[in-house]
Amino acid sequence: MSRFGDLWKSGKMIMKDQKEESQKRFEEVRKLAQELNPEVATGSPSDQILSALKSRRGQETGRWLREMAKEDVLKPVATQTQTRDPGTFGFEATISWIDALFEQFTELSFEFNKTAVGTELMLSCENPKLHEKKSDDTWYRPVVKTYQGRLTTRQWALLVKGKDAKIIITIVPASMLLAFTTEEFSENDFPPLMEVVREDVDGKQTWTIGGEAAPMEAISHLAKELLGDLIRVSSGVMSESELFGRTGSAPKLGENLAVGYQRSSAGETTTEAVAKKHAPNFDEMNVFDACDVVDGIIERELKKLYEETSKIRPGSAMAETARMQISAMETFRSKVVAAFEEFTRAAHGLSSQAPAEEQSAPELLGPDDSYN
Repeated sequence: MSRFGDLWKSGKMIMKDQKEESQKRFEEVRKLAQELNPEVATGSPSDQILSALKSRRGQETGRWLREMAKEDVLKPVATQTQTRDPGTFGFEATISWIDALFEQFTELSFEFNKTAVGTELMLSCENPKLHEKKSDDTWYRPVVKTYQGRLTTRQWALLVKGKDAKIIITIVPASMLLAFTTEEFSENDFPPLMEVVREDVDGKQTWTIGGEAAPMEAISHLAKELLGDLIRVSSGVMSESELFGRTGSAPKLGENLAVGYQRSSAGETTTEAVAKKHAPNFDEMNVFDACDVVDGIIERELKKLYEETSKIRPGSAMAETARMQISAMETFRSKVVAAFEEFTRAAHGLSSQAPAEEQSAPELLGPDDSYN
């Protein structure tokens, strides 16, 4: 009998069992997600587009960044986060990079929703928050910090999760969000769309994608690409000409984003239909029914606001008021979603990973600010 040989074999066996159990759980949640949203079932156009994007995003994005650097396309962009000390390092550097990305997401979402109003592709930008969780992997249970935010459509979500030296960007069906936020699955179970890695290059901290530098100046371009990926997957439509575009235009549905997408003729969104269905039966409603009604009302009000905003002259006092109202409504929706997720975790006995502290949402950029 070999003590260390037996330990080695038993270790391999445990790893194998854990891997098989993880895969089994993944398939169960995937099956549930498909039952909840048949439109995101394996083999659907959205699933095929996601597979195609995953196979090419990392290295091709690296080459794209390299070409932009050669052509001197990457110019400094004034953002709130760039007022921080550029010499930040460690986890603070991760927070700065993600904050800059979500500043762009916030503005791009506002512009895109003007053309996506009334469709299942309307974007909701949930700004990043700091999460802390004690790790049970070691005896002294250190606190593991992550910085997480997400961009969502009705059926799909783009998750951004920052650790100390790596930022993981993943697209998942919205019905699987809770499994990821409770860390039932990780990038090992569901390979990310993209990884942004912090490395030491000539003694200087540098963010890289596919081995190429991804400085703060590249974030405005990268945000458009990632938003485009989410919309392409969500719509089930992808035009190769849309990838790695250099256009300075705002993202517009059917013009430079999700070209070929056909609007539904149903006339009302899913949340509006749910609100109408449940409104007369308050006494019989569950908590999630009530939240669906609230979400439907928020969706209806956002639709009105975006329709009004699209008719207002940019830069006017009325436009600024509308932008503030939209921002407040989106923030309110994000807080409702976050509270319900925490409630669901508690109700099902799932591990909680509540935000360590409230993070203020970045303001929408002014009408004269550039997002290019």
